[in-house]
Amino acid sequence: MFQVKQIVNDIFTSNTWMLFDDCYDYCWLVDIGDYEKVADALPPGIKVKGLFLTHTHFDHTYGINALHKAHPDCRVYTAEYGKIALYDDKKNFSKYHEASFTYNGDDVEVLNEGDQLEIFPGMILTAYATPGHCPSCLTYVVGNWIFTGDAYIPEVKVVTKLPMGDRVYAKKSTEKILALANGKIICPGHGGMI
Repeated sequence: MFQVKQIVNDIFTSNTWMLFDDCYDYCWLVDIGDYEKVADALPPGIKVKGLFLTHTHFDHTYGINALHKAHPDCRVYTAEYGKIALYDDKKNFSKYHEASFTYNGDDVEVLNEGDQLEIFPGMILTAYATPGHCPSCLTYVVGNWIFTGDAYIPEVKVVTKLPMGDRVYAKKSTEKILALANGKIICPGHGGMI
């Protein structure tokens, strides 16, 4: 049975979401913070098949190198700008915090509006471009679940004052997300699921 597990990270209490099904020996992640917490939450014998990034700000990506080391076959999915930001500590904002980093891997795949992946047999993940907070923002819909990152956090105004933020795009993205979220469980980048 398909399940979603929330992992709250230490930096800015960002979320990592683990998507798994008891019938399979692999799982997927949405965003990566504290890899140690992910490793502790992984059932025995389960590998991480892929990482879907909602955006590439450091608090949603800082565990990516530890993840890559532990699961070298894990694919990373992000937007076009996200692929650039993973390899640039200024664009992922880690340069301005305690632990500057860039991604060590070369397994990044770009997702665009409407791209789909079958993450488990019969279970489709669809990516939607939702820029505004950051040009790399993607929202993912899987069945009755929607993973919004920082593009939409219920009852919190979208932050657009950071470099590359855009209020106009953020407003359009919020409207899009709310339409997509109708009747779904919202899993944001910070805070609990709703």
